[in-house]
Amino acid sequence: MDLSATDDFEDGRPVRPVDVLLVEDSSAIQDLIELMLGAAGHQVTIAGSGAAALEALATAEFDVVLCDFHLPDITGLDVVRRFKESAGTRPQPSFVAITGDVRGLLADRANCEMFDRVVAKPLDIDLICELVEQPRGAPGPAAPPMPAPARTAIDTLGLALAEWPHAAGPAWAPGLDGYDAILIREAVDLPRLWSIPGVNLMPVLDATGQLEESADLDVSTIAGLDAGRISALVDVFHDRRREIHPDILRSRDAADRLLCRLHLAGGTLTPRLSNAHDGLAAWNTIADPRDIDALLTRLSSDELISTTFYERLHACPNCRSGHVVVREECPTCASSHLDDDSYLHHFRCAFQAPEGDFRQGDDLICPKCRRELSHFGRDYDRPGTMIRCHACGNVTSDAVVAFICTECTSRTDADRMPVRDIMAAETTEAGRAYLRAGSSYLGPGRTALRFGDFPLELTIALNRAARDYNDAKTPFALGYIRYDRLPDIESARAARDTRRLWLETFQRALGDRAFVAKGRANDFFLLYEADRSAVDDVVERARVQANGVVRHDLGCQFELFGPEDLGN
Repeated sequence: MDLSATDDFEDGRPVRPVDVLLVEDSSAIQDLIELMLGAAGHQVTIAGSGAAALEALATAEFDVVLCDFHLPDITGLDVVRRFKESAGTRPQPSFVAITGDVRGLLADRANCEMFDRVVAKPLDIDLICELVEQPRGAPGPAAPPMPAPARTAIDTLGLALAEWPHAAGPAWAPGLDGYDAILIREAVDLPRLWSIPGVNLMPVLDATGQLEESADLDVSTIAGLDAGRISALVDVFHDRRREIHPDILRSRDAADRLLCRLHLAGGTLTPRLSNAHDGLAAWNTIADPRDIDALLTRLSSDELISTTFYERLHACPNCRSGHVVVREECPTCASSHLDDDSYLHHFRCAFQAPEGDFRQGDDLICPKCRRELSHFGRDYDRPGTMIRCHACGNVTSDAVVAFICTECTSRTDADRMPVRDIMAAETTEAGRAYLRAGSSYLGPGRTALRFGDFPLELTIALNRAARDYNDAKTPFALGYIRYDRLPDIESARAARDTRRLWLETFQRALGDRAFVAKGRANDFFLLYEADRSAVDDVVERARVQANGVVRHDLGCQFELFGPEDLGN
C-alpha cells in the first residue's frame, strides 16, 4: 500500500507496472484486489465471468491472470484451456488460480497443471501482491518438477497432497493454503523442502519408509494407508493451526517456524540417534538437524520452550559432522600403530622393563642379570602395562587420545574436541501464549502488521482510507487489539460472549467515525479523519467504558498506527 508520494522502488529494486486480469465474480474480492494492486501502480482489468475473461484475453495482453476456479458460467480451468487452445504463438500470461476448493481443482490431475500457481481462499493479499510482482520465469518455491507418479492407494483418499519432489501440476504457492499434507515420494533434498513457506505447518506422510519419526505417518505400507488414521492426523494439524496467530503462521523466522512445528506435533520435539545425518541426531521433523541446536537455544532464551538433556555427542570443529573416530596415538609420532605390552619387575635384581625385552622364545630371561624368570609372584610380577609404538619404537605408559573426522579427515586433540548436547524440547505456557497472541506478545518492537492478518472488510476500508491520505492527506489511525487474558477464561463460550460484548461496547463508545472489525485472534479498529497522535484519550475512554460492562478482565492491550507507520 503506497502511503507516500509515487515511489517506483520496492526493497531497492524497480517495480514494473503489471497488467493483471482478475477473473472473479465476488464484488468484495474485486474491490480488494483492485485497490491493493492499483495502489501499487499495477493495471487491473476485471472480468466477472468466464466468457468475459475469454473476451478480454482475446483483445488484450496481460502479464498475470488471477482466475477463480468456480465461475458463474464455466470453470477457471475451462478459461485457461480455451485460451491456450486458441492462443497460437501469442505471449501467454502467468495463470494463478484463486479458489476455496483447492482439493477440487487438484482432483483434475489432467488439467490442473495449466495453472502456474494455486492460492487458496480466504485470500492472503500479501501473497497475491508477491505473485503478481514476481518476475516472469522466476523460480517458484518448490523443487524442479518430476514426472507425475502412477496412481497409488494414497491417491484414493481424497486429500489435497503437496507431493515431494514436486510432481507435474501447478507450482506451490507460498503458505500451501488449501493443502492437507506433504507426501514424500522420494527422500531427497529435504532441507530445501523444509525451507518452503508453509511446509512446517503440514503433516508429513512418508511414502518411502525411510524417514522414521521425522515423518508424522509412514504410508509406505498397507497399514499406513488407513484412511481414518490419515484423516485424523490431518484434522489434528488443522485444529492446532487454528490456535496459532496468523503472523506466526506466516513468519519466515526459522525459530518461529520450528516453534509452530513443535506445537502442531503435540508440543514436543523428540530427538533420536540417527546415522542418516552427519550430526548423528535427528528429531521428529524434517527440519535440517544441523540448524536445530541453535534454534532451540534461541527459543529457550525467550522462555518459549523448556529443554531436557537427551545425549552428548562429539562434533568435528571443522565440518560439524558427528562421524568421528576415536583413536589412541603415540605421543612422539602420532601413529596409531600401537600395542600393549606388560611391564615386568624382576625381584632379584629389581630390573623393570616391558615383557618384550625379557622374551627369548618361550622363556623369560632378565636382560640385566641373565637369570630366567620361572615363577610369577616368586621371581617377578606385572605391575602395569606399557604401550609400544611400532612406527617409532617409543615406549610409554600413556597414549594420546585424538579424534579423526571421517567426513573431512581433520584431526582434533581430545581436550580440544567440542561436545554437542542433544536436547528434547516442549512448549512452555509462554510459548503457547506467543503462538496465540503473535509477535505483539514479545512487545511492540516485534509487532508487524500484514494485510494477510486483516479481515477482508478491514483491508478494503483501510485501503480507501489510505487512498484518501495519498490524495488529500486525510489522516487516519489504525488500532490493533489483543486480549492477553482471554485464554484464562475457562469456558470457551464465556470467552466468546465476553469478547463480543466488549467489542460492541467499545465500538459504540468510539462513535460514528470508527470502523471496528473482528479478527481471528485479535480485533482491529479504524478511526477516520483522526490523527494518530491525538486519539489516545478517545481510545482509553472507550476501553474503560467497555471494561465496565463485562464480568471478566480480558487484559485488553492496544497498538496504534498512523499512515506513516503503515507506509514502511
